[in-house]
Amino acid sequence: MLKLTFLLCMMIFAISSMYFYFTGKNKNGLNSAFLVSFVTLISYVLMWQGKIVTVTEAGQPIFWTRWLFYTFSCTLLMVEIAHSKGIQGGDLVQLLYLTAIVMFTGFLAARDLTVTRWVHFVISSVAYVLLVIKVLSAKTAASQWVNSYVFFGWTVFPIVFFLAPTGLGLIGAAVANLIYLVLDIYTKIVFSIQLARTSASTFPG
Repeated sequence: MLKLTFLLCMMIFAISSMYFYFTGKNKNGLNSAFLVSFVTLISYVLMWQGKIVTVTEAGQPIFWTRWLFYTFSCTLLMVEIAHSKGIQGGDLVQLLYLTAIVMFTGFLAARDLTVTRWVHFVISSVAYVLLVIKVLSAKTAASQWVNSYVFFGWTVFPIVFFLAPTGLGLIGAAVANLIYLVLDIYTKIVFSIQLARTSASTFPG
């Protein structure tokens, strides 16, 4: 089931990468939607190959490379989130390094099967709470939809991490990665499409 899930992910993000590339190639600036989708595609290719993985005592695989790729893709997403909420300067820098801390310590926690992983998980969780508070505190009428995106998108990731083989092991790798697939589609593809539509309505032409 894992192989099929990863194959489905590869197909979806290959399509989204091409879509964002061709719809964004004539726009000025960084085509972050394409980069996020393409990085996610490469991440799923590695997981599909199954060569870089840690296996728990219960025999459950942990694809910890996911979180390394999230460090890059989610930092790009945070740039777009900050831009949509008018966050600039020092506040933007703070959001970016908090995002990097969240994802990199998530990688450390996923890769570690000892009790030390909980130290990394706590650090990641604290950084995430600070990140969310800072994002939600920036209130603009045009970007209120971003708050729901954070609540129902990003916040689910640490919950799955906690319940999956990376944490308590209450759900298996197959279920966890299926949930991650849905979350990746929502937080990376749906968000980018919604952001483009919002930007087009806010700045027509």
